[in-house]
Amino acid sequence: MMITNCDLIIKNGKVFEKNKFKKNHIVIKNGKIFKLTKNIKSFKSKKIINADKKIVIPGIIDIHFHVRAPSFPQRGTVQSETKAAAKGGITTLFEMPISNPCMSNAKVLNYRKKHFDENTYINFAMIPALGKFNDKNLNGLINSGAIAFKVFTINPPIDRKSEFAGLCFPEEKNILKALIHAKKSNLTTIFHAEDQSLLDHFEKKQKNFKRNNPAMHNAMRPAVVEASAIEKILRLNSIVKTKVHIAHVTSELSLEVISKFKNKGQSITAETCPHYLFKNEKDVIRSGPFGKINPPIRNQKDQKKLWSALKNKTLDIIASDHASFSYKEKIKGRQNFLKAPPGAPSGELMLPLMLKAVSEKKIKLEKVIELMCINPAKRFNIFPNKGLIKKGSDADIVILDMNKKWTVDKNTLVSKGKNCAHLYFGEKIKGEINKTIVNGNVVYDGKKFYRNRNMNNFVSPIRKN
Repeated sequence: MMITNCDLIIKNGKVFEKNKFKKNHIVIKNGKIFKLTKNIKSFKSKKIINADKKIVIPGIIDIHFHVRAPSFPQRGTVQSETKAAAKGGITTLFEMPISNPCMSNAKVLNYRKKHFDENTYINFAMIPALGKFNDKNLNGLINSGAIAFKVFTINPPIDRKSEFAGLCFPEEKNILKALIHAKKSNLTTIFHAEDQSLLDHFEKKQKNFKRNNPAMHNAMRPAVVEASAIEKILRLNSIVKTKVHIAHVTSELSLEVISKFKNKGQSITAETCPHYLFKNEKDVIRSGPFGKINPPIRNQKDQKKLWSALKNKTLDIIASDHASFSYKEKIKGRQNFLKAPPGAPSGELMLPLMLKAVSEKKIKLEKVIELMCINPAKRFNIFPNKGLIKKGSDADIVILDMNKKWTVDKNTLVSKGKNCAHLYFGEKIKGEINKTIVNGNVVYDGKKFYRNRNMNNFVSPIRKN
């Protein structure tokens, strides 16, 4: 019998393949899945993982992640936040453009790509801002490997303009120009959708609240602000017909708009995030400034509609919108809620929270894989290299212990923003990431982290001939 040498064998696991779970062995060689087999006698490896009584799934693809590095190390570094991602079963993250300066041209993208490559524990892709509306800038970003483009339909924060330069297009005519320009790339354009004119209108609501009252946030940024912006984007896109993705959807109103335009045949996908699925406005009031996120976390009715939208396919993807800040920055909102920067460190908790939902029978694990592995890979053209366990695919794999129970506190987290995860403190979870494997290398073994310097971790769209 001829013996084939390989790099890693995962044996005896209940493996997700061909859209169902079955007991099998996975043979890995040169960073790829070499074979799925019932018999491993003809394979030899120095590294063998016994996944008996464990579930084996594709690595999570988190399409909405803010590391911001090398800027703002007090908030997080590539090492700290990709460790957190690995601990949460994320094998590929899409890094957003907000940094200093904003990632809106090829020079900044390549600089940040090099920095990530030198420090990351997992795969990463880059989502730049559209920047200047000229073909030279666009082609530079495409040729540098951009996975998608990002657009905000609101003004940049007054004290963070350099972080948002080339990213914000609040005027309707410029949203139209952005759609037309982005279409040339054949990439998907991701929108942070809020209507600036309505934000200006509702700003006066703050006078009805004490400055430290978190309830002012929803009053100043109600659901109609989001839904109106989405309607505007998709109405304009009805004549442009480019690929649009709506980020962090929060409300029933927005779901109605997305559903309407999907039914008209537009190429639209949409995501929601763990904080909207598992938390409501009462949790924000309890957490104070640590629960401030844009768009805001809504009420229980909206939350239930989001769960329904995952099932009826109005929503296609779950992404973390991981945004770590320092305690010093977030605590400013204790006296004046508006002073707190928006965001929460949700990356390493996204999959565990979904495993909790699986244990509570709110959703099937197969559906979680569809929403967090398969759909992201397909939408952003990295399928079938990513998103599934199949011969020839990249060996990005997560091993789960579905019976392990634990409670979230700052000591269970590794993100640099772990002291700001008040939204989730005390959350009782059933289900744990046992191991995270990236390109055939174990990067997290349940206790320790390992970085392989020889991996090619940068992910760009598969180019069709």
